[in-house]
Amino acid sequence: MSKKYYILTAIFSYLILLFATIPAKPIVNIINDNSAITLHGVSGTLWSGNAYIININNKAQLKDTEWSFKPWKLLLGEIAIDIDTQYSNHDIKTELGTSFLGTYFINGLIAQISADDAAQLANIPLVQVSGLISLDIENARWKRGELPTAIGSIDWKNAVVTVADSASLGNVKILLGESEQQLLSADIKNQGGDIKISGTAELAPKANYIVSIKLSPTASANNSIKQSLGLFAEKQNNGEYLFKDSGSLSQIGLI
Repeated sequence: MSKKYYILTAIFSYLILLFATIPAKPIVNIINDNSAITLHGVSGTLWSGNAYIININNKAQLKDTEWSFKPWKLLLGEIAIDIDTQYSNHDIKTELGTSFLGTYFINGLIAQISADDAAQLANIPLVQVSGLISLDIENARWKRGELPTAIGSIDWKNAVVTVADSASLGNVKILLGESEQQLLSADIKNQGGDIKISGTAELAPKANYIVSIKLSPTASANNSIKQSLGLFAEKQNNGEYLFKDSGSLSQIGLI
């Protein structure tokens, strides 16, 4: 092998060793002073460390967060770390990172969150929800200024929505994938409950969204639930209610 190869290998090895021994605290101070994220109780190094509490924009609080850098990903042109943390007493595990070309990614996200906590994070008004939401995201990709893509599933167990009256939705499942235009799409269905749900939601070019969902009252639905469906969905001749909506993501504050 050439002398140049050994020199580059030595430099690369030194940089990795240097990175592995950099204490996390000095970098944490920079993050705390220049972002909406604040970390407390930090120990370890950038390579492998932990934080007792991470506050995100004063809206979400992660506890007992551990991270570890994955150096072999550099060979693929990516910077990636494994994250193991807790939110509201539920475990979250995932790989976070970015490519050298500016693509951000999430791989292998396994998480659970109560429906009530999810509604508060999303600032959903006038509606009370309950149940447990489980996320199993195989991968998600996005760039700044571009629409995201994702593959995985979202399961909402024992789903209940309360507006004027409480309506059980049973177990709701959302399968994430790509549309024919290679943009994020979601297939939405449920089993059990007062309302049968079947529909799709997808992103469209120029940051638009399209939602089409059929809602069918089941035998357990009372008159109040049936009447409330007519407030936001159009009743069809077969007794189903069709909810359709489209528009720009900027109108609903998502971009």
